[in-house]
Amino acid sequence: MALTASRIEITPTDAALGAVITGIDVSRSVEPEVILQLKQIWRDRHLLIFKNQILTDDQLLAFANYFGDILQQPAYVRKGETEEYLPPLVLTLANAAPEDSSVNIRPNYQELLPHIDHYWLPVPSSGSFLYAVEVPENGPNTYWVNLAQAYDELDDATKQQIAGLQVRYFNFYGSRDRDEYGNPKYAAGRAPEPGERVAIHPLVRTHPDTGKKILFFNAASDVDIVDYDHVEGAKLVAKLQEHIKQPRFAYRHQWSKGDLLYWDNQATAHYRPEFDANATRILKRVSLRGSRPF
Repeated sequence: MALTASRIEITPTDAALGAVITGIDVSRSVEPEVILQLKQIWRDRHLLIFKNQILTDDQLLAFANYFGDILQQPAYVRKGETEEYLPPLVLTLANAAPEDSSVNIRPNYQELLPHIDHYWLPVPSSGSFLYAVEVPENGPNTYWVNLAQAYDELDDATKQQIAGLQVRYFNFYGSRDRDEYGNPKYAAGRAPEPGERVAIHPLVRTHPDTGKKILFFNAASDVDIVDYDHVEGAKLVAKLQEHIKQPRFAYRHQWSKGDLLYWDNQATAHYRPEFDANATRILKRVSLRGSRPF
């Protein structure tokens, strides 16, 4: 049975982004008017929060496919192995059972700084779905940052300063030589290290659907600004790292089993604190193909 639009309820959060969607079972087929309604609120609020879902991997993929084509992450050779590994379309993010995790970077209980998914690709993802299979009772929470509001609230001088700037990002995705991130540093024109991926994106991005200006800034990796004074660039990056951490830009999500969150990766960053390494936390993630930032 398909769901009718009149049965869903949309409740915006009190935060800078996010809307809670109730009255929908996303494991079932969904009427076109419901999908269109969800797409509109996603454009407006950047983050959809579905509660009490029970999903197989195939059902998660089927629902995500309503909103775009599924992103296939690149193949790589995992640490300690010699054959290329192609990550599944549904990634498992598990800290308690790392052998079951689809992600080899960083022990999955350590702090994650504000980041944009797939910033290290020439064409980052447009959005991601994250489904809670099992989560600890006492957190950790995950925070999403509204990067459109973060741009809007910059002073005019800073907006003028960053207009047209290009940022170079470094990432060790798929490197057999690194299994965790270091503390992000200003790259200051350095050459990429062996196995390191590099991508260049505009610091101010135009949202492809809404036309809004976005502070498209990832604070979780080494970075520098192309053709820019290194001293001034380091100061600017440090200023933006602090700017996007301000609580007024963020939504804090306290996870429960069965939560499904779908966020706009073109207009948000997200982060979470470190948590107990012995706690069991298993999530499933599906990401959607995006377009080249402009």
